[in-house]
Amino acid sequence: MSLFDDFLNPEEKPEQKAEPQGLSGPILAVDIGTVNTRAVLLDVVEGMYRFIARGESPSTVDEPWNDALEGVYKVIEQIATATGRQFIDGNGDLILPEADEYIGVDLFVATASAGPPIKTVLVGLMPDVSIRTGKRIADSTLISLVETISLADQRSTEEQIDALLKADADLVLVVGGTDGGAVDSLRKHIDMVSLAYSLMDVQGRPPLVYAGNKELTKLVNRRSEDIGIRVITADNPHPTLERDEPGDVRFQLASVFHKQKAQSIPGFGEVGSWTEYGVFPNTLGFARLVHILGEINNHNVLGIDLGSRSTTVAAHIEHQSYLDVMSDLGMGQSAHHLLSQVQVEHLERWLTFELAEPDDLLDYVWNKSVFPYRIPVDRNEMEFDFAIVREIIRRAMQESRQNWDEHRSARDLPLFSTILLSGATLAYTPHFGWAALAVLDAIRPAGISRLLLDPYGMASALGTIAPGAPTPVVQVLKTGAFLDLGLVVSLSGRARRGEVVLRGSIQPEGAKEAEPFEVKSGTIACIPLPYGVRSEVVLHAHRMDIPGARRKWRADIEGGELGLVIDARGRPLRFPRTEEQRLSAMKDWQMFMQEEAQV
Repeated sequence: MSLFDDFLNPEEKPEQKAEPQGLSGPILAVDIGTVNTRAVLLDVVEGMYRFIARGESPSTVDEPWNDALEGVYKVIEQIATATGRQFIDGNGDLILPEADEYIGVDLFVATASAGPPIKTVLVGLMPDVSIRTGKRIADSTLISLVETISLADQRSTEEQIDALLKADADLVLVVGGTDGGAVDSLRKHIDMVSLAYSLMDVQGRPPLVYAGNKELTKLVNRRSEDIGIRVITADNPHPTLERDEPGDVRFQLASVFHKQKAQSIPGFGEVGSWTEYGVFPNTLGFARLVHILGEINNHNVLGIDLGSRSTTVAAHIEHQSYLDVMSDLGMGQSAHHLLSQVQVEHLERWLTFELAEPDDLLDYVWNKSVFPYRIPVDRNEMEFDFAIVREIIRRAMQESRQNWDEHRSARDLPLFSTILLSGATLAYTPHFGWAALAVLDAIRPAGISRLLLDPYGMASALGTIAPGAPTPVVQVLKTGAFLDLGLVVSLSGRARRGEVVLRGSIQPEGAKEAEPFEVKSGTIACIPLPYGVRSEVVLHAHRMDIPGARRKWRADIEGGELGLVIDARGRPLRFPRTEEQRLSAMKDWQMFMQEEAQV
């Protein structure tokens, strides 16, 4: 399998499209977010591509600017000031390709998550086949399903047409059938959709993406000509029942994403004109990067991108890639949606203090929705923030796992060798222990995982650059695109609280002897390790297991920001029975993760 099979138009896969000839100059990537616009610059230093500079500024998509281009200009100007390079010409256009030393760039890509999701009607056949596939595809492209019509729909044709008209959709996605299979049921759906379109105002007819049985492609095109709508055809994601190939549909939806945003958000069109394919959803870039990490290292990778409006979960499990976007779960505008999905007690359980007023936490959540730029002003508000983080990620993981094929019903997570974290809330903290602890609490990984943080928002940029320039991406990954928080060892099983469940030793490179340590059940320990220095680690578990390694593990590892993290709280994670014990445990867990107390 190619690194990019799941996320690219087949015509644009790396094995069919060579890297741009002579690409050896700077690469600029911009991401237009809901709250912030970011840019990163990559360039060759000592024969290898490296991360050179970044810019970040509040997004200008909304009032008072209402122009995405203004924010893009600001972050490019920041990089220009830092590097002495000129990017924009006198007409306000990006200088592309590089005109001279320190003038212009050789490659530019743009991604975005700003603006509301694209409202979509999904039309398909069987709920457990085409509709399920359609939802998986929609969940990967910042799309919000506002109506679903299938063979299981008990409504009459007239009621379905009425529902489609009332949906006021930005897009209609039709999927279903296998190539060469029966066509009658899908033809009836196409007839129904065509009739609904004919009843719409001409100016308000949304584009239609057809990704069904290819035998009906000509029929769909004829109907579109008759009623005057734009049709985008994509390869059938289920050409046979055994094959699941959503890549081309995702690519076509990404193209629709650019066109829809360009029509509704000023400045998007101008930014897209500097690229070959327009502005892509940053979710696809993020997922592609997770896929690349998995293929390069030949292991399972989990990626979590916590945004203001949405949360993305990308997983690479046994060479199969999964991508889900929860468009109603985020740390900003979408924060209040969490309250309809979890009980407030689930948020309160992560606090180390009792609320002064019962509604303090609820008020904070609503304020996050109204004022997404708001940052915590004290430790209590930091705890509020990271209580929200835990429950958003926990909910996002629950929803995402439903699409993980044979892994969706398993009690425990698959073993992930790498966990990549992205998003401003996770990256901009007083101490990286805040982010690490919140993620461990939310996803509860098992076994041994390397925890990486994306502090510069480079993941989606690298994933978007990769199809046209895979070599620079691999080189930047090797030279340090992400911050290494450290290795996390999560024990499974149960033991009496306070009982020693793991003994180990660490011997840094050059040290004369190993340093022993012990970890007790119900605790988290951060064992200090010099950052980037290799050390021999030996672990012996007692009464609990190290998933994937059983009870003994020996390896040479490099230290991260948090050293070596041992999570001995067991799996499944259980809270102490009394409120007093819970408060005490939460304080201890935070102390060890944020102060790196030595055991």
